Amino acid sequence: MAYGEARLVMEQSPREIIEFVLDLHEYQKVDDKLAKVYRVERDGDEVVFRFRPRLMGLPGPVTTQRVAVNAAGDRIDVSGLPSWTDSFVRFHAFFHFSDVDEGTLVHRRVEFRFSPPMSWLMDRAVGRWLARDVPRELHNAREYLRNGSTSR
Repeated sequence: MAYGEARLVMEQSPREIIEFVLDLHEYQKVDDKLAKVYRVERDGDEVVFRFRPRLMGLPGPVTTQRVAVNAAGDRIDVSGLPSWTDSFVRFHAFFHFSDVDEGTLVHRRVEFRFSPPMSWLMDRAVGRWLARDVPRELHNAREYLRNGSTSR
């Protein structure tokens, strides 16, 4: 498995951060992995969107993912809808929100589970890349929510 994760305190409430994440066209401004968003369908606290990802600077296959907020409003899960790519890679990510004195502690994790023999080739390289990319994504999100722009 390849994964990256980060924790960061943001000044906004969990709900404000959730609304930002659910607005995929806005969140795309802070997350380089969202190369091209084609379609977004929102129904309350669930979004289904079709997009072309960018991984390690390279375009990936067009895919559809579901973004869902749990009933407690303290977690967002992101997962791929069934696809032809499931035979060689599975994706899951989450945001978890905790109230702290300074605002909201955001825990972000992104995982790719490659099937063998892809895992032997991809786990280490993608894991190293995600270990850098996920903290950068959260930093960009905090900067964007503070200032309306990022330095990327």
